[in-house]
Amino acid sequence: MNLPASQTFMLSAGINVKKINAILKNANMTLAGNACEPEEGTVLDTFDAAVHKSDALLIQTESDLVRICWAGDVMAQTAPESEWQFARDLPQGPVRDLLLDLSPLRAFTPVGQVAIIRDTLRLLDDEEKTCCRVESVTLSRGENTWSWLRTRPMRGYTDSHTLICDILKKVEKHKDRLPAEVLNLRFSDYTSKPAIRLSENAPARKSLCTIVQTFLQVTRRNEPGLIDDLDTEFLHQWRVSLRKVRSVLTLFKGVVATATLDRLKQDFKDIMQDTNLMRDRDVYLLSKDDYFALVPPHAHPGLEVLFELLQQDRDEAFAKVKAMLESKAYKKQIKSIQKLFENPKALPKGPKADAPSKAFAADLVLKRYKKVCKLAGNITDKTPDESIHELRIQCKKLRYLIESAQPLFDVKQIKRLLKTLKGLQAHLGSFNDQSVQQITLAQCLDRYPSTAPNAKALAESIGALTAMLYRKQLAERRMIIENLSRFYSPDTQDAFNALFALKNTTTKQANTRVDS
Repeated sequence: MNLPASQTFMLSAGINVKKINAILKNANMTLAGNACEPEEGTVLDTFDAAVHKSDALLIQTESDLVRICWAGDVMAQTAPESEWQFARDLPQGPVRDLLLDLSPLRAFTPVGQVAIIRDTLRLLDDEEKTCCRVESVTLSRGENTWSWLRTRPMRGYTDSHTLICDILKKVEKHKDRLPAEVLNLRFSDYTSKPAIRLSENAPARKSLCTIVQTFLQVTRRNEPGLIDDLDTEFLHQWRVSLRKVRSVLTLFKGVVATATLDRLKQDFKDIMQDTNLMRDRDVYLLSKDDYFALVPPHAHPGLEVLFELLQQDRDEAFAKVKAMLESKAYKKQIKSIQKLFENPKALPKGPKADAPSKAFAADLVLKRYKKVCKLAGNITDKTPDESIHELRIQCKKLRYLIESAQPLFDVKQIKRLLKTLKGLQAHLGSFNDQSVQQITLAQCLDRYPSTAPNAKALAESIGALTAMLYRKQLAERRMIIENLSRFYSPDTQDAFNALFALKNTTTKQANTRVDS
């Protein structure tokens, strides 16, 4: 006879064993638990609340690292002996593997403290034979409590399992509330891609202000974590949000007065250029294990020297970035930019400031796509790196433009086009990284004294790594060409026209096609 399926129950007021036993009394049965002492636990999550958004809690106790999902599934591994921040720092185990997939780059920091009790209750008959087991996890925070109960039926006691399930259904209470809400745990509401609300007939200037304000809020949210150097994503998302602002301003030609646009472009250039070296070194350091895997073991001592140099560069660059962000000049400059976009009517206008947003954005997207297609059509296996770099930049601008205007168009169609674009961008970005990395390696070698004790080892490792990066770059070039054929194919061009050519006629579609 097959065992019945386990069932999970949630109680937002904790487990009242006395109440359950009062009901079981008529059946001559008892639910017995153990005198388990509560453990102190720290709830951990990332700045973007990756664990919470996956419908789970991550709790570290003195003995274990535990992940509990809303449905009651529990995953645990032994807690690390030393302090940790990143999933990669954890010892091997199921929780580490899950966190690596969930958020490999972000630091896990404390959200709050809870008390946790894990127990296995036993349903006993009048002869004190165990008829069913009930695994329980109870979290407490102040006067608030949340419990999960999962039944473990036993062969030959189906009726007992049915009985305890019926009782637990009656006492189950959570009123559609979530554990974090009941326990009053406050998770970050940060997202790197906040919703942008646009109206298709609103003036382009108003929509531009909405888009810029949204991205600048992302910029400002990342500043504290960047200053504290919690993880590399703070700088990365700070830069991406500003790059989006700069791109959208440039792409929305004619919306802002030329003098104002020129000044803003210079402002963003001045702000971002101080962060270039730090981001470059972050990318290297994050890929350290990959670099070591690319070259034979005898080249590893030289790579150690290389990464010491890169870390020194990174430390010096961070000190400059931190000083910049904490300076009165930066704070005044970024606040001034934010204030400029608070009132669309106060933003100096260009000749297209009052154009309807949807028609204006659609025209911009089609023109940018056409430009990308022309560049793509000239890419071959002999195209200079600089041309592929230019294609990468134009694809990035096209993506930022589409993402910014996304609320004005059909979401499903937009996502389909973005998926194709992102696939191409992944290979273009990898190609560019390998090109830049080869240049940086040569610069590191030039900086290092040829008479230094490790100079020969460094030169050998850089030579080996450069050769491997060049091979990977050639492979990426082939992948780019393969993806390009799909990106400017007639089907993709027709999809762009169908979505963005608002006066969609056969003639219009034919005129906006690009010869490949």
